[in-house]
Formats: sequence, C-alpha cells, structure tokens
Amino acid sequence: MGILDRIERGLDRGVTRVFPPGRGQLKPLDLAQGLKRECDDQIQVLDRTRTLAPNVYTIYLHSQDFDRFDSWKDTLLDELQRVLTEHADKQRYMFVGAVSVDLERDDEVRAGRFETESRTERGSVAPATGAAQEGSTDNPIVEIDGQQYLLTGPVTVIGRGGDADIILEDTGVSRHHLELRAGSDGSLVATDLGSTNGTFVDGERIRTPVTLQNRSMIKIGRTRLTMLLPAAGPGSW
Repeated sequence: MGILDRIERGLDRGVTRVFPPGRGQLKPLDLAQGLKRECDDQIQVLDRTRTLAPNVYTIYLHSQDFDRFDSWKDTLLDELQRVLTEHADKQRYMFVGAVSVDLERDDEVRAGRFETESRTERGSVAPATGAAQEGSTDNPIVEIDGQQYLLTGPVTVIGRGGDADIILEDTGVSRHHLELRAGSDGSLVATDLGSTNGTFVDGERIRTPVTLQNRSMIKIGRTRLTMLLPAAGPGSW
C-alpha cells in the first residue's frame, strides 16, 4: 500500500514520519487530487477505444510550500507518479511517454494553494495501462518483473545505463545491452548491442538480429522479459 493510499484511507498515523501533518497547509493528498483533475481535464479522445492522457506534469507552489516539501521531494514525486499511473489505468487512459511529475517555485501562487500544468511528450516507453493491456493499441508491450511497458517509439534500448529507455538494476546487464526495433508491419526485432553476457531469446543466445514472436522470452543478465505483440491478435493477449 502506498503512502498516499494510507492518507486516502484515513490512516494518518502511518504516514506522519514521512509526510508531517500541517494545520491548514497543503498535504500530499491535495497534490495527488489536483494532478488527477488535471489529467482528467486534459485527456484527448482518439477513438472509441483509445483516450490519451498527458504524461508530463508540473506543480507550481509558493516558496513556503515548496520548502516544506523539498526535504522529501523524491519520495513525494515517486508517489505522485504512481498515483497518476494507477488513475490512468482505472480510467483506461493511455500514455505515449514515461509519466513524470515535478515541483517548481512560483511566488505568484498563493501560499497554501497550487497550480498544475501538463503536456503530452512522446517517448520510447510508457507505462502499459489497462487500455494497452487489453490490446487497444498497435504498440508492443514488454513485461519485466510483473511491470508492463508500452513501447511507443520505433527503437527502445534496454540496459543498466542512465540513458537507456528502460533501465535495469542488474549487474549482469551491460549499459546498453539490448535494442528492440519495431517495424511498420507490427514486427519487433531484438538485437544484442555487444553486451558482455549476451542476450538469450527463448533459450538461445542470439548473435544476429532476431524477429520476436508473441510471448517470446528474453533473458539478459538475471532479468527475464516477456514480449506481447499486437500483431498476434486480440485472443493472444
């Protein structure tokens, strides 16, 4: 259960060490509710099955409020990003890039209040929400340790390096280990990027680019990835 879940359920005692309660002050729950409203207000209905939500959010705070949140900003932002992703999943919204939230000072905003701003910024990877998991997208999905990622760009690099599209905390994975390249025909090609420990597709080490099948299993380092391909048809998701 996340910190903001506890707040929503009234279990304030369990979160006071991380989010000290204020008197008449902004609380994390206020920011979470504001972000969800911003998300709902800015959606774009693409067609009957696809609704696009913004994936980049900024919260503007007066310096007094910004300073109060600043000492545990990273924890707060992680929780807010999780809340947005779960909200989009429940509403069947889709993203075209990674979800990010940031806080900025703005003393034109009154103390105790906040303003939100959002935009859509395409990336190579996005959280796979319920809409994507049900097959209402033409993009492949990669599943890693129970988490699913929608591959929204033509090329996705997976590795341990900070500039990879999907970053794995696995010492057996090279900085730039694996490339996944999507074709216009719905195909997906895996290429090992000269990694130290190699890339294995369905148990076989690959030396040259390999076209993946739906439910292909990829192993890099100690990490296993499962590919879900839209070209396989609705029944195979």
